[in-house]
Amino acid sequence: MAKMLKWNVLVVFVLILSLVISACSSNTASNKNPASTKDNNSSSEPAKLSVFIASRATDAMYSSETLIWKELGKRLNIEFQFITGDTKTMTEKFPVMVSSGEYPDIVSGKIRDFNKFGMQGAFIPLNEHIENAPNIQKYLMDDKDAKTQTLAIDGNIYSIPMLSAVRTSEGPLVRKDWLDRLGLQMPETIDDWYNVLKAFKDKDANGNGDATDEIPFSTIGTPDTFYLDFADAWGIDLNVDGRWFEENGKMVYSPIDPRAKEYLTTMNKWYSEGLIDKEMLSRQDKDYTAMIFNDKVGATTHWIGYVAGFNSRPEAQKIKGFNYQVTPPPVLNKGDKALTSRQQLITVPWAWGISATNKNLEATMKLFDYVYSDEGQILLNFGVEGDTYTKNADGLIQYTEKIAKNADGIAKALYRIGAQPLLGFRQDAQYEKASCASEDACKQLFNYVDNNYFRDPVPSLKYTDEDGERFNELSTQINTYVDEMMSKFIIGQEPLSKFDTFVSTVKSMQFDELEEIQAKAYENYKELLK
Repeated sequence: MAKMLKWNVLVVFVLILSLVISACSSNTASNKNPASTKDNNSSSEPAKLSVFIASRATDAMYSSETLIWKELGKRLNIEFQFITGDTKTMTEKFPVMVSSGEYPDIVSGKIRDFNKFGMQGAFIPLNEHIENAPNIQKYLMDDKDAKTQTLAIDGNIYSIPMLSAVRTSEGPLVRKDWLDRLGLQMPETIDDWYNVLKAFKDKDANGNGDATDEIPFSTIGTPDTFYLDFADAWGIDLNVDGRWFEENGKMVYSPIDPRAKEYLTTMNKWYSEGLIDKEMLSRQDKDYTAMIFNDKVGATTHWIGYVAGFNSRPEAQKIKGFNYQVTPPPVLNKGDKALTSRQQLITVPWAWGISATNKNLEATMKLFDYVYSDEGQILLNFGVEGDTYTKNADGLIQYTEKIAKNADGIAKALYRIGAQPLLGFRQDAQYEKASCASEDACKQLFNYVDNNYFRDPVPSLKYTDEDGERFNELSTQINTYVDEMMSKFIIGQEPLSKFDTFVSTVKSMQFDELEEIQAKAYENYKELLK
């Protein structure tokens, strides 16, 4: 019996010992796969990355102590070293840096420069590396427009771009209180606009007893060309950055299209009848805003967020009922879908890429992908929760007084902490909302987004260096002539009967060569989409 007891004790002891050994082995195995990046980061040396980037606040150049960069370093276990300066300085230094052959690990710049110098070997293609970057894959590669706007002509991605959050750009706005005073509805069609502007001119719309002091329509004429936005009604864009558009399988140059003649004829009629500010083509912002806050201007086309913010300015409070409201893009016929070509592209020109000499590719791609994540998006747009922003129960972000009450404005405060940097991250719509001058201005800013008033973006064409240089050379000559003639047609210095002569002159300026370059680039664009 005693012998049996001893045997049982021995068996129990062996079992306990085996369990202990097994547990120790299990613990050892789990330690090879850290439970979190945070634990792993704290026990390893930080990756060191040099960054070439413009600081957005000239009085707060980026350093390892800049809030956003400090937080990125802490979260990703990276030690940053900066080569920085103001935007102008760094833009000028970019080609010098490339030609020197001495590259920082990470470089911030314009998409077009990464594509140009990437194909020359200065920056690495990122296509394969993006396959292991789920956030970049989702928001860049899986979005046709974002991807094609970033691709180089050789089909490679050489940089990760900034993605815009609000497509709203410019459009028409009208004094709603003037409409109400005259019993008019918001204009929709071009005919509606004509009737509204005529009423503003003839019927004492500002209610001061003088029916001759109103300027029905005005805007800034130089260097911007907001007055061209009414061409949306004809389905074309006459602004210099949007004159080529895709139609029926080819690229079309809008200023010589018959629809341009119809638009110019309408604008000439409005101008000749005194519905358009006689000084509009040379009108500067200072005089323009002075007229607005002297209660003279009934309607305008401009940056929507800018004019919508007028309602809350102190000068406006002195004018009873002052109320600018955005209208839909104009249409020709009642019931037509209101659409605009004037919109922000999904990609902002700024991006960042990885130089050919980067020796820490894994850490760099981890950084790039983190910045594209939801968590990284919040950090780069708003900063650190509890310090620069708070969230309410609905998840709505609000800036703390540190940002909202900054004497130099919200934007400057954000730039100083490193938010909204000029690199490849995703802008957040809440950033625009949190920065709005008022709830009304915010509602107007998002009106076009909420109603999806946007045409499909124009194809993002890619050119060889030779074709690109020739395209720019020919375009500059032709557009200079076109700008001059469109202005003359509007104000009547040239009769519309000479429009066909104008078209012939454009075509005589080696336009056929320009068309060939566009056709070639368009075919390449379609190949890149495959």
